[in-house]
Amino acid sequence: MKKYLILILIIFLLNSCKEPVQYKYQDDVRVVQCEGADIDLMHEAYYSFLYDIYEYYKKNEVKPEFVNTYYSLAQYIYRGAMGEVDYLVFASSHTLDLVDELKKVEDLWNLDSKKSNLNYNNEFVNCLIENIKNEEIKVTINALRESNALSPMILAETYRINIKDTQTDKYFEMFLAFDTYYQYLMEVDMSNLSYYE
Repeated sequence: MKKYLILILIIFLLNSCKEPVQYKYQDDVRVVQCEGADIDLMHEAYYSFLYDIYEYYKKNEVKPEFVNTYYSLAQYIYRGAMGEVDYLVFASSHTLDLVDELKKVEDLWNLDSKKSNLNYNNEFVNCLIENIKNEEIKVTINALRESNALSPMILAETYRINIKDTQTDKYFEMFLAFDTYYQYLMEVDMSNLSYYE
């Protein structure tokens, strides 16, 4: 019995020694104010998403000098919403650390759903949706949510057509980060991801 107690104690000590995720983007502008989740973590995840896609397209475009965050998001959004992005090369090690933390956020995910891993009824996600400026997009999202048909795939074309809204609507942009990126990263085998950091 003593052996088991010692083993449990050692495992506990090793797990408690794991360093917390070091945030990189806490000095960047806070773009949303929503309850229901750790806003520091949500803020960090948002900027890490933008950084990942920017870095990916900057490295892979013929003229990287023309790549900016908006361009990267416009290139990414349709395939990202469809789940067709190669997340094995997109995600930075920082993002993967954040995914581990995001998995711990109560009620943010619905990993049993066949449509989306994101829980659209979560308080934080609901706040993002309700603050989207484009009424047409908001009405569409809410109608699909009410009929239990909401998924990023069904909205991929809507996201593509309206991606310009992200330049002035950060609630929409943050919603896209969770709906088209993090919800798919919940399914990725983290042991095989390559980092560019």
